[in-house]
Amino acid sequence: MTWKTAPQSDLEAAIAEFKATLPGWWYSVCECQVSCDATIAPTSESPDIALAKFGNEFDSGFSVDIPQPSTLAQALRHVMAEAIAAKTAP
Repeated sequence: MTWKTAPQSDLEAAIAEFKATLPGWWYSVCECQVSCDATIAPTSESPDIALAKFGNEFDSGFSVDIPQPSTLAQALRHVMAEAIAAKTAP
């Protein structure tokens, strides 16, 4: 099975986790023969928008490209974990 035909059966659950964990954040996921990618960041409606300072990771977004074989859910959960770690960092 290749990236063209591999099912993305866990993506819906990953999106639900993302929305529950980081409400008001935007997300983007995509895949190709090379990787599964995800980018996230807070929107102006997020309680975390105050964290976004010009040019920082909350402003530019958290991004990852996970080499194939991978899933969109893995990519989304990866950047979600990065954002949570950044939020709780001193």
